[in-house]
Amino acid sequence: MSYELGKVPHILVGSEHLENLPQLVKSLSGESVVFIVDSAVIQGDYFKPLQDFRLPMSTFVMPAGEPSVATVNAAVEMARQQPQTVVVGIGGGSALDTAKQVAAVIASDKPIEHYLLCANPWYGRTPMIAIPTTSGTGSEVTRTCIVSNKDGRKMWTWGDELLPDVVILDPLATVSMPEWVTVSTGLDAFVHALEAATGQRRNRISRGLCLQAIRLVKRYLPEVVEEPQNIEARQAMQEAAMLAGMAIDNCGTGIAHCMGHALGTLYHIPHGVAVTLALQASFDWNIEGGEAPYQEVSEIFGVYVKAMPITFREFLHRLKFAQVVKPDFDMNAEDIAKMMVAPENLPMLSNNWRFADEKDRIELAHRMVKVWNSYKNHVKRFTN
Repeated sequence: MSYELGKVPHILVGSEHLENLPQLVKSLSGESVVFIVDSAVIQGDYFKPLQDFRLPMSTFVMPAGEPSVATVNAAVEMARQQPQTVVVGIGGGSALDTAKQVAAVIASDKPIEHYLLCANPWYGRTPMIAIPTTSGTGSEVTRTCIVSNKDGRKMWTWGDELLPDVVILDPLATVSMPEWVTVSTGLDAFVHALEAATGQRRNRISRGLCLQAIRLVKRYLPEVVEEPQNIEARQAMQEAAMLAGMAIDNCGTGIAHCMGHALGTLYHIPHGVAVTLALQASFDWNIEGGEAPYQEVSEIFGVYVKAMPITFREFLHRLKFAQVVKPDFDMNAEDIAKMMVAPENLPMLSNNWRFADEKDRIELAHRMVKVWNSYKNHVKRFTN
């Protein structure tokens, strides 16, 4: 087995580290600050104390939805107005991905489009600090970012330049998350860990990160749903998301993310919801290809491997995931199968534990529609 492990940022865990944010900026040779902030964060009280800088600063507020090339380029233009700036991302995966890309793009005169799908190497970057306010994407510790192109297709960028210098995990930053965000982002961390543990690029070191992330999600995600102010559980979920992020940074993801990204492009379903739906559609099929990669995962849940898809559905029921899904439109299996082999989705498809040929992809797409329709029927039963 031959593999390599990526870099890890300087990680600070605990709310008290926020007090040192100005010092952290100065330690990175910052002469100014550009905040990239979620709109939900800017509307609350969390952001106000973080602006105590005796340095020039500006704030870019993220529009709703996942980042687009237009959003990233607009934030870059703001950042370029500041001297020797440090970019500070505060929010969920969209805000952090935007901040990471801004920090890299401002090193040259090119727009973000120049770097999509690794079309060109990065020229460098300015320093960047990440403060996640959700517990799911793991973006704070990955070298990958998501961004939609001008046609609305969900693309990605990659490189060491996209890794933050400093990460602050503050559990207080996550307590105001709406329940649906807590559920969907927590499940995103679970899918990250599962696919990194079972994919073609899996390795023994990262597998340890995956299994610990799964343990934490299994124990603490139901707790934060039932007790949103439980700080211990909130911190555990931040740790789970970070561990899973480290794992996918080294091992990648698989068919659930391939299908999930297809759903994101076609139907603009939130990422955590999309990959959870896709895992439901593909779990049985993957296990049919061989049980060995799933053995240790099933042991965490105390069931046989073949029982994991049912166990996962029971876990979703406990989390009231059906209330998160908004099945108010129809899906088309042919469109999903086609989008699964789009260039931006091929790395996830090829990394999956079980190879999916054209026949398999069509079958999986139909399974996805079946899962989606089951949620539509669930809504009908409770609204009629």
